[in-house]
Amino acid sequence: MAVNIQEIDDNISLTRRTTSVIRTLRKNNSTKDVSALFDDLVARLEYRKTHPNEGKINPLSLYLDVLETLWKRRTTKEEFVQQVDAAEQIYEEMFALGPDTPGFKENAPVFLAMLSNNGAVSLGFFDLTLFSSFSDKMNYFLLVQAINESKNERAIFNRIVTYAPSAREYLVDDLVYLTHLLKVVTLLNKTINEKHEAVLAEEIARLRRSNGIYDIDPARLAQAEARVQEAASILDRGRDMLSALDDKCKSIWTLTEEMDELAREIKRNAKLDLDAKAESAKSSVERVLTEYVDGQKKSISMDKEIFLKEVFSDAETRMQKYKALAESISATTAAKLQSLGKDADEMTRRIDFMVNQDGRIQEFLKKSRKDEALLDKIEKLSVLNDASIEALGSRTVQVVAAPEQAASKDAPKGAKQAATQAAPASAVAPQETLPGYDVPITSSRKAHEERPIPKVNPLMDRKIPFVDRFALVQKEKKRRMDKGELFHEMFDDVITAVMEEANPYLIGPSGCGKTFMVSQISEILGVDCTDIGYINEEYDILGYVNAVGNYCESNFYRLYKYGGIAFCDELDNGNAKATVKLNSFLVNRVNAKYSFPGGESVDKHPNFRMIAAGNTDGSGGDVNYSTREKIEESVLQRMIPIYVDYDNRVEKAILKDYPDWFAFACAFRAATARWSEVSGTSAQGIFTTRDAFRVKQYLDEKSFTPKKIMNYEFIQTKEPEYLGFLVNEIGNNMAKGNKGNEIFKLFAEEANIARTKGKRY
Repeated sequence: MAVNIQEIDDNISLTRRTTSVIRTLRKNNSTKDVSALFDDLVARLEYRKTHPNEGKINPLSLYLDVLETLWKRRTTKEEFVQQVDAAEQIYEEMFALGPDTPGFKENAPVFLAMLSNNGAVSLGFFDLTLFSSFSDKMNYFLLVQAINESKNERAIFNRIVTYAPSAREYLVDDLVYLTHLLKVVTLLNKTINEKHEAVLAEEIARLRRSNGIYDIDPARLAQAEARVQEAASILDRGRDMLSALDDKCKSIWTLTEEMDELAREIKRNAKLDLDAKAESAKSSVERVLTEYVDGQKKSISMDKEIFLKEVFSDAETRMQKYKALAESISATTAAKLQSLGKDADEMTRRIDFMVNQDGRIQEFLKKSRKDEALLDKIEKLSVLNDASIEALGSRTVQVVAAPEQAASKDAPKGAKQAATQAAPASAVAPQETLPGYDVPITSSRKAHEERPIPKVNPLMDRKIPFVDRFALVQKEKKRRMDKGELFHEMFDDVITAVMEEANPYLIGPSGCGKTFMVSQISEILGVDCTDIGYINEEYDILGYVNAVGNYCESNFYRLYKYGGIAFCDELDNGNAKATVKLNSFLVNRVNAKYSFPGGESVDKHPNFRMIAAGNTDGSGGDVNYSTREKIEESVLQRMIPIYVDYDNRVEKAILKDYPDWFAFACAFRAATARWSEVSGTSAQGIFTTRDAFRVKQYLDEKSFTPKKIMNYEFIQTKEPEYLGFLVNEIGNNMAKGNKGNEIFKLFAEEANIARTKGKRY
């Protein structure tokens, strides 16, 4: 029988590792601290050296990982033994079939992570039902980490445990399920405990509505039925009124038919006249063209300079002739239109006279005094005339283009330049030849520019484990932080969503650092980022084909094809109908393609990502952003909403040289938040991260005095009542010895001055 050398080596290595762990445990088992349970644990480990698969946690290598992980965070041997027992119970719950449990290899690292210092077990946040609801168990680990960073983590965890099963039935995708739970954690963290039930009920109701489930209130249904009956009654009365007006309308219809007949007669006469003029002009142009070509063929052997002079003289004469012909046609058309206008005015006066005799239908006829059908016919007649003149002008340009053809290689240099200057601009464009003539025509179509497709960025390559890619990102982030660069507290969540193609939608107030965060993500990931702005029309995304058939590329097209981040800033400020076009690009299918207007079927580059940002959650305008549009629910379902609020840590770093201003800014922001709670409206003029940069700049460069900074940044454009509330609120909460007290005094003085000057000083 063949001997498996590799298996023997693995067993020897495992035995040595087991011996090392036993030695470490015994070394720390002093005579003063004897524990029978601890000794029993060591004895069981000795037994497993020769019976590696006879234990509660298998394989033995995983059991050794558990012991080493728990030993690092133990305080006493009794606690260590208890933690080992707890780990064995969790193992049995997670892996009912041991190593044969489906997904064992993928979930074993998750099992170890939950036993670490910051894991779910050590934090006391392990629930089997909630854990089992995730297909990707790493998502459970990420959820627990988010809950642990909350203010009231235990209460929030208990809420999530009861809430998650109800939410799961509406959220099939595992990543969307995690995203929703993270959003709920954020909302609970911002809400007092007494209102948690209301928040969870509202989120369940939102999920039900997004899945087409609506609760119908019987009272509202009865009210709707009453309104339907009322509408039916109004409809009956309207029918009676229309019947009464029918006789009066018949006479109006008779006049309208007379006007239509008159318009048709005018149109027929005008068309016959214009057709005759156009046919005459066509014959004249063709005759002149034939004469011109024959004349050039007969005189080709003449002296070149004399030939060119005659050509230019003849061309100038023909141009004057065509110009006069076009002016004649235009004048004739204008006369016809003027005559048509007089007839229309006469008919309008007749209608007015009749209508004025009966006051009961005055209101009915306010919007129908002018016959729209007649105006439409006049407009079409005008367009027909314009089209005929433009067609004639187009053919005239083709004739004049011929002199450049005569400026051949054999012509003198000066004559060649004269030909170029005399010809119209279209005659010097890239040329083709009209079949049957030597007259050039223009073409502006150019070849589609191509460039090499870049390679896949390793940080964006989803074939590489996320943990490995994220570790590289964190390493680069730490290097930048060591040099003094600031990062928002939501940076890790946003860059995670970008790397995982989750299409993050950053929701936050103006000036909180969303755009700056996107630029940092672009730099760390090493890909281009283009702000395509809010979307007003579909061509903002797809590009368009212009009048000459050339495809005009959009920035979005280039990012989709060659890779990069498409940043859709102010998504809630665009056209909701055009924004729906993003749905085709938000579904992260493997080997996705899209056929752009130019006809090219483009493969989505693996480096392509989308980030959107807005000031609202997509449900429509609010007090601060009243003009914002409601984003289509189908678009929101394909994005991961991430709330990005102001980060005091960033502002503290910005104003590190001015701690008194930072302390006052924190108190000012807290007072504005209190105003929102008391008044039920959004506070105006809150302190933003952008404001912190401006204040620092003013103070560093000594450009504005503290008094002017206070007025420009904190006081002006605010209502007197609002200023009075802020002064009282900050004064009541400002502790003695606070670094911002002196700045607050300046604020109170300037605010009182502004209040005496009147509304919104």
